[in-house]
Amino acid sequence: MSDPDVEVGAVAGPGDEQTGATNRRGRGVFAAVLLLLLLLCAVTTITQTYVTAGSDRTIRSVTQNLECLQCHVELIPEFSKDWVHNPFESERCTTCHTPHGEIETTTVLGGIKQVWNRTRTLVEWLPLKIILDVFGTGDQVAGEDGGGVKSRTEKQVKGQKSELVMPMDELCWMCHGDMGPQRNEAYAHVPFVKGRCTECHDPHASDYRVMLVMPVEDLCITCHPIGPELKRKQVHAPVDGFHCTNCHDPHGTQWKGMLVDNQRDLCFTCHPSVARLSGMSVQHGPYLNDACSDCHEPHGSDYMPLLRRSQPALCYGCHPGIQNQFLRASHHPVGTISLDCTGCHDAHATNYAGLLYDNDNGICYDCHAVPIQTTYDRSAHFRTPCWGCHTPHGSDYGPLLKAPQPEVCFACHPRSAYDDRAGGYKNHPVRPVFFDVHENTGLTCTTTCHNPHGTQYTRMLQHYNAPQDGNCLICHAVVPGQIVGVDY
Repeated sequence: MSDPDVEVGAVAGPGDEQTGATNRRGRGVFAAVLLLLLLLCAVTTITQTYVTAGSDRTIRSVTQNLECLQCHVELIPEFSKDWVHNPFESERCTTCHTPHGEIETTTVLGGIKQVWNRTRTLVEWLPLKIILDVFGTGDQVAGEDGGGVKSRTEKQVKGQKSELVMPMDELCWMCHGDMGPQRNEAYAHVPFVKGRCTECHDPHASDYRVMLVMPVEDLCITCHPIGPELKRKQVHAPVDGFHCTNCHDPHGTQWKGMLVDNQRDLCFTCHPSVARLSGMSVQHGPYLNDACSDCHEPHGSDYMPLLRRSQPALCYGCHPGIQNQFLRASHHPVGTISLDCTGCHDAHATNYAGLLYDNDNGICYDCHAVPIQTTYDRSAHFRTPCWGCHTPHGSDYGPLLKAPQPEVCFACHPRSAYDDRAGGYKNHPVRPVFFDVHENTGLTCTTTCHNPHGTQYTRMLQHYNAPQDGNCLICHAVVPGQIVGVDY
């Protein structure tokens, strides 16, 4: 018999209660996982936006020039050369060239990446979208690399024609501006001034010093042909070895001919024996005034030592008056095999007037030691230098006398004692109008009586000591059948 207050229904057992609790925990875990997933989405999105926004530009900048070599493979061997241009060696092509290559990339996504993109799409409606809009768009992140990339293909595509970043005549100065002052030098190389640097230098790499386009031995002569000078009898050593830059600066200098230094100091570097003469008291004009090339050819010459003309023609160019002296009746044999101007004069400097090698008779003794020196130094004339009576170049009176006899002697010897025309005592005539029967010529002081250079006899007589009559009897002896002079 049932109780009417009691509700009839199903009686719950212990198993049913356990099942309900499990379902509630599952929903809680799912909710927690979902919230964690949303949080991770927010953190990942923000981090990617910050990181990739800065690094993407850097990566592209580093790889951009590497991409140049994918098309310009012919330049790859250039890196192994001895001299490599710094921008090229550092693979910074865009320092000089505008970029013109493009890379087309095709990416196929799968796995986690694909799930990630779908999840992002699902949560766009959440407040997270506000955060994404603040720190970066979803499209920026979605296109970046990440896990789940199934495949990616890249294809190099050429863009517009590459150009220099600035005109050629300005480009090199961008890095080599320190050379700019040389453009304003008095003597500057035309290609350098015009900015045509690549006429001499390779812009990428070279096997030759300072990145020249060819050996320096060949480079200069492409514009400066010196073949005729190289065929001459004597060639200047630096020219013979094609060491042009030993003397010339390839860019510009203040000295004529683009020399690396003034002529004197430049020549002295290889000619120290000439340099030591610079301290002497008498210096040749061209030597003193930095004009070595007035006399010498810098490259090659047919006249030793690298003279512009043979001697004495070279000297006559500046000393025409002396040329006229050598045309006189009595003159030194200058211009012959035996003598030239530098036989007596130093072409650079000396301590003696007239650039002579010596200031006394020693310079004459070099050629006239025998027999003149042996007697002259013991004679009464020994204090008189040779040029007291003789002119060194040429004269109308032989032998090279400054005046005719007896006038040349009267400069030191009283005329009244030796010339009957001077009045006073009746003295021996010594004028050429009288005849010397011994020498068969006009009578003078030196025909038969005296030797001005000295003799072994007294009073510089040629044949006998004074006061013996032997010297007089040479002309005044009684000759059978003849009457000569005075008959004693």
